[in-house]
Parts: sequence; C-alpha cells; structure tokens
Amino acid sequence: MTRWRTFNKCHNVKSFNYLMLCLRRLCIIFLAFDVFFVVFCVALACVIGIAVCCCLPCIIAILYAVADQEGASKEEVEQLTKYKFHRIGDVEKLSGEIQGSSGGIMTECNTDSPTEHVLSEEDAECCICLSSYDDGVDLRELPCGHHFHCACVDKWLFINATCPLCKYNILKSTSHHGREEV
Repeated sequence: MTRWRTFNKCHNVKSFNYLMLCLRRLCIIFLAFDVFFVVFCVALACVIGIAVCCCLPCIIAILYAVADQEGASKEEVEQLTKYKFHRIGDVEKLSGEIQGSSGGIMTECNTDSPTEHVLSEEDAECCICLSSYDDGVDLRELPCGHHFHCACVDKWLFINATCPLCKYNILKSTSHHGREEV
C-alpha cells in the first residue's frame, strides 16, 4: 500500500509538471499571437492612413470633375454688361457735380444711352485682385450687381459660372441684367 501511495504521489507530480509545461506553452502561444495581432493592426492602420492621404485628393479631384460645375462660355461672358470706370478727381468734387464721398463713376459701354453708377471709395475696388479701380479700366457687372475688373472676373467665369462674392449663378439669367440686393 505504501508503494501505491508513493506511485500516486509521483504520478501527481509528473502530471502537475506536465500541466505546468502545457500551460507555459499555451501562454507563450497566446503572447506570440497577441504580439502578431498588435503588429498586424498597427501595420493595417498605417496602410489605411497612407491610402487615405494619397487617394483622397485624387478622389476629390475626380468628384469635382464629374460634378456639374462648369464655367461660362465666351459668348455668355460677353453678354454681361461692361462698364468703363472714371475716377472722380478733386475738381469734380469741388465744382459740385458729385456730392458725398465717392470713388468714381461706372459708365456703360457699347450702348446708345449709357447708364452711370456712382461708386463709393470703398466700392471702387476689385474684390478678386483686391486693387482699386484705375481711371479708364474696364469693369464687368454681374446680374447680381457685383462688379469686378473684366480681366479678373472673366478668368473666374470661364472656370466657374458664379459670382465670386455671393455665388449667384450667371447662367440662370444671362438675359436678366437688373440689379438685385444681395
């Protein structure tokens, strides 16, 4: 009987050692899997980040090209009212022809009865290039009532047929040249 207890005691020690060895191997396998999983997730996140950074501008460019965002044709731009700007000097102000603070007069071109619009000093500048209107420069007025240098706004309208300030679509009413308050 003592032999049998010794055998059981020995057998238990061996199975305990075997169990510990198996658990150790299992822990090592799980740790290796965890390390592999973390490395895989970090690599995948880097690949996705690089793909978004590289492909997003291309996707945006493609969507912008596909979008219905066309510019105006030369004929549509030429239909817009064209003006000649004349700066008001001190002589006109002193003689009383112009009262108040004014920067100049816009006179309509290519018509039998030209209309004139008096511009204040603040309004006598192009909002595209941010420079003041010089005497004798050509201006173009959009249907929304905003005015710009012809050279500046024509370049803009060939790309995008909207007013640079209020985004009014000039193609909607190329025949309508009335002034609207924005």
